[in-house]
Amino acid sequence: MSNTHAKLTLTSILSLSAVGGVSTLITGIIPQLQHEFPSVPTTLIEWSVTLANLSALVTLILNPKLTQKFGVRHVVVFGLLLSGIFGALPALSASFAWLMACRAMLGLGIGLFSPHAISLIAHVYHGEFKTRLMGYQTGISALGNAVLLAVAGILIALSWRAVFGLYLLLIPLAGLAYRVLPQRTSLTPNQKGLKLKLPRLQISLCLLAFVTYLIIWGVQLKLPALFVQHHFGNSQLANWTLSAMNLGGLLAGLTFGRVHRKLASKTLTLGYLGAAAAVLIMLFSKQPAIAIFSAIFFNYIYSYTGPYLVWRSSLSLSDHLIDLVSSTLTIATIISAFFAPVVWNWSGQFGFGTLVENVLLWIALCLGVIGIGSLIWRKSETP
Repeated sequence: MSNTHAKLTLTSILSLSAVGGVSTLITGIIPQLQHEFPSVPTTLIEWSVTLANLSALVTLILNPKLTQKFGVRHVVVFGLLLSGIFGALPALSASFAWLMACRAMLGLGIGLFSPHAISLIAHVYHGEFKTRLMGYQTGISALGNAVLLAVAGILIALSWRAVFGLYLLLIPLAGLAYRVLPQRTSLTPNQKGLKLKLPRLQISLCLLAFVTYLIIWGVQLKLPALFVQHHFGNSQLANWTLSAMNLGGLLAGLTFGRVHRKLASKTLTLGYLGAAAAVLIMLFSKQPAIAIFSAIFFNYIYSYTGPYLVWRSSLSLSDHLIDLVSSTLTIATIISAFFAPVVWNWSGQFGFGTLVENVLLWIALCLGVIGIGSLIWRKSETP
């Protein structure tokens, strides 16, 4: 493999992480969607953001068989094309039903390419470089989200429909993937009949990933409404804040290896307890600048949890179990995205503040409990 081809392959693989969170691109236009479709309940409006994550489950479950039959390259390319086309189509219609149908198709595409953001790193690279790439994977994902959300924040000033045009960027990425990605399959012929089962620790980590991402979805979905209620700014400012939050995640991804070497499993405790403090500051702040800073700090400190869960869950596993745990982690995060609007809009009914304020209080409490629990778990973990 030539040096140029190797660089393009690495770029293509990391680009899958950069666009892995494209379903969140329309998070900042939730207030505009509520205004455009006043008869649609808030939960359904928020589901327009997360519905793609539910439909992605279909192709995630089918992904191993599809990869075995067609190869990684073709599956990834088709997924990127499907997501690019149907991600952009809602801009052409004023129907909420059409919007939801397109979001469902978008999710089918995401489920085709997103699991390979991790599994291709695990299979193509080795040693210390692979470990570093695992940390970079989260950072690149955060950077991609930050850039796309920042551009979305600019486009909102033109029209909320213009935001959907960003999905067209997935089409040239499909062309790059077709050119350079390896055409490997998920299982070799003598392993097709092998029945794989995750160890108990990996199952527990996948469950923790579900809760972890359920929480971060709660913060992201309610942040625009919090800014409106507390008069911090408009939807454009909220979108730029969401973008800046991802830059915090980028910094965490780039420094994860160094922090983990010093703190080991304490990294989890740092992430959860630090995030709890950030949510409380964001909630009770009266100054927009402090609220924005605390939101960015939340995503920064909380982003140490994701790489740790990915790293720990794949530690000492065979290649085939790495594929399985990668898909399981992706499924866990996707399910959490779908249930987030239901869970948080229900829990927000309990408390003494507005729904948004109650949700953030419950989130801070959950983060505190998990952070303390991680201290107990650390005592029984083998480094």
